[in-house]
Amino acid sequence: MHSVRGIWHWPATATAQLQQEFPQVAFCTYPRAVEDPLTDTTAAAEAELFADADAVIAWRLDPRLWRGAKRLRWIHCPSSAVHQLLSPELIASPIAVTNGASVHAAMVAEHGVALLLALARRLPEAMQDQAAARWQPERWLGRMRRVAGATAVIAGLGNIGRELAPRLAALGMKVLGVRHHPELPVAGCAVVYGDQQLEELLPRADYLVLALPATEATAARVAAPQLALLPPHAFLLNLGRGTALDEGALLAALQTGRLAGAALDVFGREPLPPDSPLWHCPRLLISPHVAAAVPDTWDLQAALVARHLRNFLTGQPLSPLVDKARGY
Repeated sequence: MHSVRGIWHWPATATAQLQQEFPQVAFCTYPRAVEDPLTDTTAAAEAELFADADAVIAWRLDPRLWRGAKRLRWIHCPSSAVHQLLSPELIASPIAVTNGASVHAAMVAEHGVALLLALARRLPEAMQDQAAARWQPERWLGRMRRVAGATAVIAGLGNIGRELAPRLAALGMKVLGVRHHPELPVAGCAVVYGDQQLEELLPRADYLVLALPATEATAARVAAPQLALLPPHAFLLNLGRGTALDEGALLAALQTGRLAGAALDVFGREPLPPDSPLWHCPRLLISPHVAAAVPDTWDLQAALVARHLRNFLTGQPLSPLVDKARGY
């Protein structure tokens, strides 16, 4: 019998779906929350739970837990991000890693469209006026934007970027993409550029959308020098990973009026601390990393795991795989 261990807020309903389809598989839940500290003594004891595991569903997994799992051949991460999972030991191992990027991407792209339109049409300010029972249409004149005809630069054309580009193009926007392999076309993008060409595109951007993974190469990829290249009327959105953006530089640009506005769903530190100045920053729209939080998320996750598991049990290749060396 094959054995699968579950970790990271994986709901019992999703496990029940999988158990019904795969009665020959033993599904076991690891009770410790991933945020709880793990001592050497506890790790040694709890590693026994993973000793006979063939596969693990986990957001983060301490190598001390799986180091002795001789049968372990596959780890599935339900999130799009895998940087928190990819320890040097896992990267060097033959264990295959998959993630939930294909589940999250369309939902995050929809959220991105909502945030972009909210910025363009000044909806956060409309809500402030509504809360204050304030009717002042004159202050709106000339301040709302049309998105048709505007230029959106998407930095990062992974799953999220590839879902977002055609949605923005459908709104009449000119979409310019930036990716590691610019020779590969992307639906919705008028042109695709290489990573190092981002700075050339920023002066042309009415909207800059970050959809970058968390890697060493993307850390603070957009900081003060890049923000200074954006036109003053530009908006910035971050839908990928908080580490790709220098939040202090963004804060300064918004406070001084150097940038028209921004919307963030991801942050360098999560949860965002209550005393963070971002909460009270002018022209900043915040959502608490919930872009993919729709009611059927876990049903879709279970379906994805089921597809992978069918291949796993029959010896077929798992696809798509995370490139462990690149970190996404």
